[in-house]
Amino acid sequence: MIKRCSALGLLILVLLQSTLLTGCWSSKEVEKLGIVTLIGIDYIKEKGSDVWTVSARILDPSAKGQGENQPSRKSDQDKLLVGQGLTLQEAILDYSAHMSRSPFYAHATAYIFGEEAAREKTADILEAIMRYWQTRPKNLIIVTKGKALQVLETGAAVDTLLSTELKDLAEYKAAATGYSYGVILSDFTAWLESSDRDAVATLVKIVPPDLPGSDRQNLMEGLAIFRADKLVGWLNKEETRGYLLIAQKISKGQMSIPVKKDDKLLSYFMGSSKSKIESIVTGDKISYRVTIKALGEVAENAGIELGADDIKEVESAINDQLRELAMLAVDKSKEYDSDFLGFSEKLHRTNLSTWNKLGPDWRDSFREADVEIVVNAKVLRTGKIGKKLHIKQ
Repeated sequence: MIKRCSALGLLILVLLQSTLLTGCWSSKEVEKLGIVTLIGIDYIKEKGSDVWTVSARILDPSAKGQGENQPSRKSDQDKLLVGQGLTLQEAILDYSAHMSRSPFYAHATAYIFGEEAAREKTADILEAIMRYWQTRPKNLIIVTKGKALQVLETGAAVDTLLSTELKDLAEYKAAATGYSYGVILSDFTAWLESSDRDAVATLVKIVPPDLPGSDRQNLMEGLAIFRADKLVGWLNKEETRGYLLIAQKISKGQMSIPVKKDDKLLSYFMGSSKSKIESIVTGDKISYRVTIKALGEVAENAGIELGADDIKEVESAINDQLRELAMLAVDKSKEYDSDFLGFSEKLHRTNLSTWNKLGPDWRDSFREADVEIVVNAKVLRTGKIGKKLHIKQ
């Protein structure tokens, strides 16, 4: 009797699993999906009405399955679709109307905001993005000067897909070289919702061709700066390196810092750095101290002899240069009245009573605060040769 019941139970379980595996009534076959890899969002105010333009890169299904003897061209890997509307959703539906497939956003790499959209509609765009179930917290948030559509039109420089190129640049190369920093949706949203810190976003520029016949390219260089939910300005490459030194931990870096010694320029190849922010409260006065520790090597010494005493002098010059880069970011933060470096956040966490006294004027407090930058940079290696080369004339 027990064996019969067990067999009956097993049969019921198998039938139940078979039913479940047949799929859901609302599911769509992969062949019916249009895989969206990038989304560009632009906004303007025209004759008193909102006008939204949404552009998307969609994988081209006809590009798959091409053999080694028939290599596909870069332009064949995905297609660009563009829609317009009086609302963001209407613009999305407008470009979707040109597709025979249902748009699928779970594999999207990034959302690219045009400049005007970032200045006026960041909160509205994030509200729409965060509510959609296919959104991923690691989607990149990228801002461009001008229109996002232009970035999507430009395409990739080396990779077959622009989405792949931007993802690889943001996840490793941008921060490692100090050109930019890959900001993801979860961090960007947390900064906007924070009561003690402002946000940054990755910046992509369109670079005109230097040579006749060459194509325009996208360059991930600098950062977009926000105050609350409004784009207020930009950081250039040097200011971005200052941001990275203060606000981020650098590991496996490829950042080449030019340093002057004996009227000659040498390159400090910074491999890693970490920082610590301290808030100092003396009476009613608030100040901050930033301690930066960096490790690297001298990859290009301009023919300078680097003995033990020379290395100490080089390290001192490196300290001065890194301190200058950090102060560029601090000065820009105060200029934009945007504490994207995290000074007020540190005060909030370590001195709550002082923070509570500031109230809504916390940005004013940071703008008036003194900031001290202390740098301790070390040269671990000077290359494979010790002395400089002596070339016979």
